[in-house]
Amino acid sequence: MKNLLRSTLVVLLLLAAGNSFATIKQIDVQDFSLSPVIVSVKVGDTLRFHWVNGVSHTTTCNGLFGTSLPGGAIPWNQPLNSVTQDFYYVVQTVGTYVYVSLANSSSMVGTVLATLTDINQTSQLVPDKFTLAQNYPNPFNPATNINFDIPQSGFTKLTVFDLSGKEVSNLVSENLSAGSYSVNFNAASLSTGVYLYRLQSENFSEIKKMTLIK
Repeated sequence: MKNLLRSTLVVLLLLAAGNSFATIKQIDVQDFSLSPVIVSVKVGDTLRFHWVNGVSHTTTCNGLFGTSLPGGAIPWNQPLNSVTQDFYYVVQTVGTYVYVSLANSSSMVGTVLATLTDINQTSQLVPDKFTLAQNYPNPFNPATNINFDIPQSGFTKLTVFDLSGKEVSNLVSENLSAGSYSVNFNAASLSTGVYLYRLQSENFSEIKKMTLIK
């Protein structure tokens, strides 16, 4: 069993190493708490669930027990304890993962936000106002840049929707400091069509259209 776990770990780490931008994000699992509760990752990154103390925890994300994961993502149901202290999961699908610890699922609920892109801060000068620029190029295939300004620090979201209102990509979902930012959005997995992208931060919200042509 130990050899199997060791072999699985090696495979997972090799998969992560195949993406030169991949990182390992650690989530500490202990009695009645997860730290951090919300984790932002990119496709190709590895999640490391690390048992710290307390009872045996079963970290679960399989669509049951209040959990959810994007379509096509590989589910997991992994016990963690003083013997098996670590579980590694390579994120391969964009979307939101809601997972629980089955031992204390009412209080131990975590969220993983997986995107395809990096966000780059292009200026630390504080803008005068919130601004969401038109993506460039537009129309595009398959990638385009989205620039925005935020005049104050706070939790910021940049999401992409199809015309039916279904979220197709979560590009940014994290606390950002005031400044100017650029995000490269790769829509290789999407079909030709018109999409909406929305910036939300503090009391600001704006939506613009973009066109993907393949």
